[in-house]
Amino acid sequence: MTEQITPLETQKVLDLCSGIGGFTLGHMISGGFETVAFCEINQYCQQVLNLRFPQIPIIPDIHDITVKSLAGIGVREIDGIIAGLPCPPFSLAGKRQASLDERNLFGEFFRIICEVRLHWAIVENVPGLLTAEGSEFFRTLLWKFAQMGFDVEWGIVSASQVGAVHLRERVWIIATNSQSPRRGTSWYKYTQTGANAASVGGGNHCNFQRSSQSHNSVEYGARAIAQCTSSRGDDGFPARLDRCLLTHAGLTDWLCASTIPSFNRLTRNEVAALTPNCQKEYRQLYAEYLAIRRQQTEQIKALGNAIVPQCAALIFERLKIILSQQQKNS
Repeated sequence: MTEQITPLETQKVLDLCSGIGGFTLGHMISGGFETVAFCEINQYCQQVLNLRFPQIPIIPDIHDITVKSLAGIGVREIDGIIAGLPCPPFSLAGKRQASLDERNLFGEFFRIICEVRLHWAIVENVPGLLTAEGSEFFRTLLWKFAQMGFDVEWGIVSASQVGAVHLRERVWIIATNSQSPRRGTSWYKYTQTGANAASVGGGNHCNFQRSSQSHNSVEYGARAIAQCTSSRGDDGFPARLDRCLLTHAGLTDWLCASTIPSFNRLTRNEVAALTPNCQKEYRQLYAEYLAIRRQQTEQIKALGNAIVPQCAALIFERLKIILSQQQKNS
């Protein structure tokens, strides 16, 4: 039986480390939320946000977010905060310096929660967050939430659970200041009552399980690949070959041609042999080519760091259940 959700007033949201807006797109899918300000320092991502959400102001630097600076852009009411904080301090692909990494922005995140006095918060990060510094970092996060009067639920949601053909597991943390939000079957929960720093995240808290919506990975992966290849259009290659394009050396030129325009550079002597007008045109074309390459690099970085909106939508649905339960109990 589907749990009945009590209708809520539209929640005003501050979106931190917004990237290209995946988190906000997630709550637009879910409904019931409104982003009132972004915070994003990357200039390319700012361009995407301005194009996609021209009516929403952007504060570039998270360190500049205060009640005063928010009021300066017309934001005077915020219910919650969403944050896809930088993952390099915790990623298994990096040095995992966690609290020692200058890119760790959890300190600023908690500062903003305290200063703005928010009712709830959602954080997304890589699974390495759970085991960084021998899991002490994650225990400290939970303890800080508890000290601030928040109850916390956390779990792992994968992009494959919403139809993607890649895994892309991410940790999602939902923090609310309710006295007793109801625990969901797919989330671990920690409340401030009777807690202490030594016990936070102890025991089996790091043995995460998939949410109830997860599928058998082999069966689901096969269905997802079949669905993807069946709708790819006729590109001249059979469906089976499409699945190994990235590892098939003979298709390298074809792949490059489909993503980046080719540019055959001339030698210095060949350029010198051109007429002045042709030299000018050549240099202009090469400059345009480099601009396209830089643009694609920024696009790949932005997409690689982006939050999957469909995953975020699941988290917002869970948050709505929690807030609805709070409203019933109040």
